[in-house]
Amino acid sequence: MTFLGFISLIDPPRENIMEAIEECKSAGIKVLMVTGDHAATANEIARQIGIQNSANDLVIAGASMKPFEQLTNAEKDNWMNAKVFARVSPSQKLDLVKVFQEANHVVGMTGDGVNDAPALKKADIGIAMGLRGTQVAQEVADMVLKDDSFASIVAAIREGRIIFENIRKFVIFLLSCNLSELMIIATAAILNLHFQLFPLQILFINIITDVLPALALGMTEGDPMIMKTAPRKINEPIIDYERWKAIFVYSFIITISCLMAVLVSHELQDSKTLNDDCNNILFLSLIGTQLLHAFNMNSDQKNFFRSEVFTNKYIWFALISCVLIVVAIYTMSAVSDVLSIKRLSLIDIMIIGGSSVFSLVVVQLIKAMGWVKQ
Repeated sequence: MTFLGFISLIDPPRENIMEAIEECKSAGIKVLMVTGDHAATANEIARQIGIQNSANDLVIAGASMKPFEQLTNAEKDNWMNAKVFARVSPSQKLDLVKVFQEANHVVGMTGDGVNDAPALKKADIGIAMGLRGTQVAQEVADMVLKDDSFASIVAAIREGRIIFENIRKFVIFLLSCNLSELMIIATAAILNLHFQLFPLQILFINIITDVLPALALGMTEGDPMIMKTAPRKINEPIIDYERWKAIFVYSFIITISCLMAVLVSHELQDSKTLNDDCNNILFLSLIGTQLLHAFNMNSDQKNFFRSEVFTNKYIWFALISCVLIVVAIYTMSAVSDVLSIKRLSLIDIMIIGGSSVFSLVVVQLIKAMGWVKQ
């Protein structure tokens, strides 16, 4: 027999895997390689894709892994500090999931075989391969990848964060707007002011400000820096202490802006403003401040004019539509009479616009100074 040479085989990493790994690192997500391959092979692939820093980094072999019940705290810490696990059996994959869950980590586990099913079931998020995955793995998993690409997992994480932030924007906007209405009504009642919002006007405000702008906020594309922040805690509520604080501050500013609009109108017109005029100024100022308040839902780290909210075309469509509806109702006497809307002077219209912009500017200044966190 004559020796002709060697034939070597390799399963190279996908082209987009390195970018996905780096995005996980910036997002505070730790990526581990758990494989049945040889330790040297696993370590080399991990080094190529950025999981390991060098060929000398720690690799834990399955032969040295004790059962979960026999592990000491030091050995558990050693597992959590490692990034590559080679020659791992199905039971050891399950033990690895248990170790991280015991330390209050949210564990996502990928797999494609029948032997991966226990670990996929135990993990907080089991992710099965849709192309080469077995039926058993797909049935026990929480998510199935149609393209078997790790980058799809990262994209799903990004979309999940965007959805969560949009829900938070939606809720903060609605609560702050409705709380400002309560503050205005309560202030007028407690101080026995000679003007007050009528029930039909309050219903109209809710229809205008609580529908289109709120829905548009739910369609925001998301902050480009959303994958540069650490994962939120699993028990973190949608509205935490800082967000409740922001809601009350926003509501207070909207309330002050609307009441000041009526006061300024009094002063500029020598206190001759009638009760109907006061009601209309308050009514339209509240609509204006709440519509512009949608822009206050921008992220704190981004320039206002480049924020994901300001550049959201659906926000602009919603605000323009609402303004056109208000103008149409103002000019249609049949509808304006029902809402008790009277013709206002140019000065009053300027005051209404000024109070709306004033509220927006004050909120942005407070956010820029870090007094509230959103």
